[in-house]
Amino acid sequence: MLRHLLRRVLIAIPVLFGISLVVYLLVNLQPGDPFVGMVGPETTPAEKAELLRRYGYDDPLVVQYLRWLTRALAGDLGYSLQQGRPVTALIGERLGNTGLLAGAALVLTLVVALPLGLFVGLRRNGGVDLAVSVLSFVLVSVPAFFLSMLLIKVFAVDLRLLPTAGVTTIGADYHGFAHLRDVALHLVLPASVLALGNIAVLNRYLRASVSELVDQDFIRALFGRGIPRRRVIAPHLLRNAARPLITIVSLEIPALLSSALLTETIFNWPGIGRLSFEAVQGRDYPLLMGIVLFLAVVTLACNLLADVLYALVDPRVRLAP
Repeated sequence: MLRHLLRRVLIAIPVLFGISLVVYLLVNLQPGDPFVGMVGPETTPAEKAELLRRYGYDDPLVVQYLRWLTRALAGDLGYSLQQGRPVTALIGERLGNTGLLAGAALVLTLVVALPLGLFVGLRRNGGVDLAVSVLSFVLVSVPAFFLSMLLIKVFAVDLRLLPTAGVTTIGADYHGFAHLRDVALHLVLPASVLALGNIAVLNRYLRASVSELVDQDFIRALFGRGIPRRRVIAPHLLRNAARPLITIVSLEIPALLSSALLTETIFNWPGIGRLSFEAVQGRDYPLLMGIVLFLAVVTLACNLLADVLYALVDPRVRLAP
């Protein structure tokens, strides 16, 4: 097991360096400069060149990348050009809100998709299976921004049940349970938007896995021996069907973080997605590179976690040469 984990870590290290190089090149090879919106029209070309020189943007690209990478390895992602604060501090401030949103969406996804996928997998080709398949296709096909506008129209404008922006009500001084309730109400719409598409995908994966296992000889033999359905589903059917879902669920975490950009922007949720949108708008290169590198590290960590969990539930993986 330890050798399997070490091998995965050694694979992840060069991948992370490759991602950092691609991120740096993609950001810094864009036309223009990061100070285009920060200097006044009266700024002379000489003053602008001095500003670029002071921040090291006139150095060769290789030198800039190595300097940035060295600082990043030490935990220093630089300073935001727009806000003048450390990138790590800005990410840390928004991480809690994004973690809350992504965590709520992931819990909602699992609570709905797992029993639904198991239910339709055991009742293939029925009316419920057809209805769920059509609904899943619709949810996957509808863009997130359209779904967000639809939910806002129905639940915020027409029914006036839920708020549409922020984490808490502006000007409200709630404490204790009232504060938790206020945050939960603000969380419902953005978390639902993030969860609905993932519910459709995860449900289809579990449905296919359960459908395939139901036709296996050992499952048929268990049912044929008259063993109660609940004693077959939990220890045998669900355990085997959940193995491929480990990788899918582990990859859902970085997917939720990255897809939160649009959702957080629409609902004005102050998370990392909203922060990355602000960085793109302001051409804040250090902040943008720090966010992308952070998401890359999270993705690699989730991949590593998926490998470990899969090896724990399937001995064939960790015993493979």
